[in-house]
Amino acid sequence: MPKRSVSLLTFVCVLLIVAMSASTLTLLLTASRPAAPAVGEGRLQRAEEILALVEGLYYREVDEEALETAAIDGMLAALGDPYTFYYTNEAYAAMNEETTGRYVGVGLLVGEDENGALTVLRVFRDSPAEAAGMKAGDELTAIDATPVGAGTALGLTETTALLKGDGEAPVRVEVSRDGEALAFTLTRGDVNINYVEYSILEGEVGYLSIYQFTGDDVSGVEEALSAFRQAGVTALVVDVRSNPGGLLDDVVKICDMLLPEGLIVYTEDRSGAREEYYADGEYWNVPMAVLVNGDSASASEIFAAAVQDTGRGVVVGEVTYGKGVVQTLYSFPEGDGVQLTTAVYYTPSGRSIHGQGVTPDIEVSLAADASVVYHAPDAQTDAQLQAALEALAAGSAG
Repeated sequence: MPKRSVSLLTFVCVLLIVAMSASTLTLLLTASRPAAPAVGEGRLQRAEEILALVEGLYYREVDEEALETAAIDGMLAALGDPYTFYYTNEAYAAMNEETTGRYVGVGLLVGEDENGALTVLRVFRDSPAEAAGMKAGDELTAIDATPVGAGTALGLTETTALLKGDGEAPVRVEVSRDGEALAFTLTRGDVNINYVEYSILEGEVGYLSIYQFTGDDVSGVEEALSAFRQAGVTALVVDVRSNPGGLLDDVVKICDMLLPEGLIVYTEDRSGAREEYYADGEYWNVPMAVLVNGDSASASEIFAAAVQDTGRGVVVGEVTYGKGVVQTLYSFPEGDGVQLTTAVYYTPSGRSIHGQGVTPDIEVSLAADASVVYHAPDAQTDAQLQAALEALAAGSAG
């Protein structure tokens, strides 16, 4: 079976696609745009009158589109909900790239440590970076002869812009690898982000890391479980640390592969209408531990809470983020869209974890000096993974 390197995202990091916003932290449903509710006579009339005054009498020319966008942003901001916001055409296209996992770029995930060093956390499969020979652990030192990273004025954001560039033009990337200076010329091209990594640890324990519940996550988990079965794996660690969430449908499908028959999660809207999601009972039944931390959010929390409530396994790590609401994404014909919080979700036992998070069965924190990138799972340097393995060995993980 293939063995893939695994990185724990403990650095500040960014995909080299486009600038990513707080929309990453989501639990999304998609829906067709409903008919607009009737607007009462006179409603919004004052806003339209003020817009007409500004456009006609303000002492400088104004950007009408910017004014309209600001008005929409202001209206949604008044809800006081950080998960409800408007997507401009550009932001909507960027969100689609992240959700589908397909974009034009070089195929790197880069992190910045507290000293400003820029390190490659992941090299996506079949990407320009992989074809050129770049590896996780390479420290970026220059982009097109411009020094970047520690000791320079160019940090993660600026370096991302240099690597993203325009179109599919080549970019020269200089790195330091184990003290050796190397240079690669990457021709930007189509990249498919792999959101799942897996390997087999000592003792026939399968290690499965899900970075986000989007893109190829469902097929990636199917591939991993098939490989584990063929290799005779007898226990499983699922790592959703720093996984910010994703699509509700995807996490339900993945839960269905690993949980016994029964309720996975249910949602309720403001009218009390309830929608339930179930596992069908066909699942891979081996002892399981789930790794979480304070950045495990939304869909990750649905997964961890369902494992916990059903007694399917043991949850190990730190109290999770605490995002217990669902967003629905509405798109418009012009290419923009709006993300609107439409429901609260509840765990199988009826818990709302919003603002509370999921408390692990075994609470373990990483040491302060363990804030490093893990290119492969290593229990010697990862106290949370070590605790999960000990729970599996003790028979307390499902």
